[in-house]
Amino acid sequence: MRIISGQWKGKRLFSVKGLNLRPTSDRVKEAIFDILQDHIAGQQVLDLFAGTGALGIEALSRGAKRAVFVEESAHSLTALRKNIEECKIKDQAQVLAREVMAGIKILEAKGESFQLIFLDPPYGKGLAHKTLKILAKSSIVSSDTLIIAEHAPTNDIFSIPHLQRVDTRKYGGTLVSFFQLQKEPTEFNSIV
Repeated sequence: MRIISGQWKGKRLFSVKGLNLRPTSDRVKEAIFDILQDHIAGQQVLDLFAGTGALGIEALSRGAKRAVFVEESAHSLTALRKNIEECKIKDQAQVLAREVMAGIKILEAKGESFQLIFLDPPYGKGLAHKTLKILAKSSIVSSDTLIIAEHAPTNDIFSIPHLQRVDTRKYGGTLVSFFQLQKEPTEFNSIV
């Protein structure tokens, strides 16, 4: 695992071995950030199910202003904290050692808001769908937030109330779906 581009391009990241983890591959990460390239600089980023922090750290390397990482696994947290230390980004990174739903509640209570939200939960547990449903109603998501979800092709996360899937890409056994809050129709939409 390495940083693909930006300030820390080529830097190897610490990873966790032997826990049946499925970190985002460099190929998928590179594809995601190629799509996002013009939407990263200066943004507030949230990395849910952060693992070792590869997505949030990549965003910081490419000019994001700040990243919050939410992760509950002690093994992953050790690697995440080492990666933050190695990249010297303590002032731009915040780690919430919590289960994701509890982390979202803490961020809501603090009045936080994010422009980019990454989620890469374990496959086969319905966590992508559950998390997206919560984010759709959360105050940490605004009309300019883009949510990027990695999930298995068998996960049905295509119809989430209040969220609109604006793009999806397939990379091997991984789907990457991009969501925004659904635009509310107004009474003036029919007037040209």
